[in-house]
Amino acid sequence: MTRALLAVYPFALLLAAWWLLAAQGVLGNEFVMPPPDEVWERAVELAEDGTLAADGLATLRRVLLAYGLALLAGVGLGTLIGRVRGVRLALRPLVSFLFPAPKVALYPAMLIVLGLGSASKVAFGFSEAVFPILLATAAGTSQVEPRLVWSARALGTSRPAALLRVVVPAALPTILTGARIALVGAIVGVFLGEMIAGADGLGQMMAVAYRTLETADMYVAIVVVSLGGYLLDRLFLLVRARLLAWSAEERSEIRRSARW
Repeated sequence: MTRALLAVYPFALLLAAWWLLAAQGVLGNEFVMPPPDEVWERAVELAEDGTLAADGLATLRRVLLAYGLALLAGVGLGTLIGRVRGVRLALRPLVSFLFPAPKVALYPAMLIVLGLGSASKVAFGFSEAVFPILLATAAGTSQVEPRLVWSARALGTSRPAALLRVVVPAALPTILTGARIALVGAIVGVFLGEMIAGADGLGQMMAVAYRTLETADMYVAIVVVSLGGYLLDRLFLLVRARLLAWSAEERSEIRRSARW
């Protein structure tokens, strides 16, 4: 019962705060902040005519593709940076330069090179997601006990296989911490890319609603992308718990959750 209340609590609190602010006109009239029931009615209309599902699925596909590519590139390059000295010396300065750069400044170039379609949105989401994974992987793999690798090599495991079968699994808790942050980056990047230049997706729905002063539609897009991000994060945590079932830290977290 307590766990169910804790799960519902943040949504109830946000909904109550939203209703109160709209009812009291704290931030302006209903045009500025429409009440929750008006936004819900508009969401039902958009769902019934298929607009919400089409735009939501378009955004979801781009987020998953950007995130999947970021996982492949981030874990691969991060492992090489963390474990191979030559790669570390070659790539660390480049990563140090690109990581703090605002990725939105690169988006016009992505649009010119990749066009106005999905590719540029996926690239923007990828650019926001790859660095947390890469940096976490590099940090995690660089701290793996050398004796684990030596033992694997002594048993006849090749160096590339040792990286895949020993180093990456040993660094998995750190890698997944970066991967969780990267998931948010992928969502933000794709959504912002759709807002700036796009023909569909939740970001484009929000941008069109802003330009046409359809504020209810704008709040529908905000709520849907927020709920989608929340559900993807919950799914990620379930996968993380499965992958780290062997971890003492994860078992401790499961016990704490059970007590609630």
